[in-house]
Amino acid sequence: MEQKYQDETRRDEAGEERPSRVQQLSTLSEIAGGILVAASGLALFTVLNEREFEIVSPFAVLGFFLLVFGLPAYYWSGHHRVGRLAWGSFWAMAVGTVVAAISLPIAEYGPGVFFIGFLLGLLVTTLGAVGYGITMLRADVAPKAAAWLLIAALPVGVPLTIAFTTYVMGEGADPWGGAMVFYGLAWIVFGRYLWNRRTGDERRIEEPATEPTVQ
Repeated sequence: MEQKYQDETRRDEAGEERPSRVQQLSTLSEIAGGILVAASGLALFTVLNEREFEIVSPFAVLGFFLLVFGLPAYYWSGHHRVGRLAWGSFWAMAVGTVVAAISLPIAEYGPGVFFIGFLLGLLVTTLGAVGYGITMLRADVAPKAAAWLLIAALPVGVPLTIAFTTYVMGEGADPWGGAMVFYGLAWIVFGRYLWNRRTGDERRIEEPATEPTVQ
């Protein structure tokens, strides 16, 4: 078992590991943030006008902040992170997410120049996501769907957005929408996996052992 995961678990009277409340809240934040970020990115595919964008922006802001609180769940689950690529990718993804979360609300409700910070943060995040997804596949860590979504966020998400908005909607729009969709979906898939695994472990711990019946 991963050391960090062990350090952040509580034990029952029998000495069995159980997920901490902080872990559970972080995992829920991961899932909720992924939903909001993916939904906000998907909305960009519709080529939002200024008024529609004002409606969507608060959800994106909240989503990125929730992803920041979901980062510990990613960190505690990272027993496969071995080597410079793994750690560098994780911290790039983490730092980029934090920068995006801080820059986006400032840009929306203050100086618009901070939107450059959001874009740079998202770029660093998706570059880190590619490396992190590769390390997940190399370490054969479940769920593989989350790994592929992380890898696809930048090289697939951006061209997909450009192609769809240009040739389907008839007007080029924000190209980072697809990256947000793939990145958000990765958090949802991985968060659900962690939640199911940890709650499943907790249920097994709480179930009393049954003695075999003797005929």
